[in-house]
Amino acid sequence: MKTAAVIQPGATCAKPDYPSASRRLEEEGTVTLRFLIGTDGRVLQAEIDKTSGYPRLDDAARNGLAKCQFRPGTVDGKPEQSWASIRYTWRLE
Repeated sequence: MKTAAVIQPGATCAKPDYPSASRRLEEEGTVTLRFLIGTDGRVLQAEIDKTSGYPRLDDAARNGLAKCQFRPGTVDGKPEQSWASIRYTWRLE
């Protein structure tokens, strides 16, 4: 049996800071990110899968969310390096 990597429940995963230039220019959008999660739950690699249309927002989301702690994916109950996808939406409040 195989399970996917997910953000660790209850982990402190701070929301990425909205880039000030993006806020000033009223940039919003949704970015899809892929993270390669190691067996210890740490991010080994972070990629932009689908851009928000604004590189500044994409980079801020990737850099911010890469600091999160993940629960690694497993195969037959054993931790295994695997990919996790996360969609993050930037919206001005």
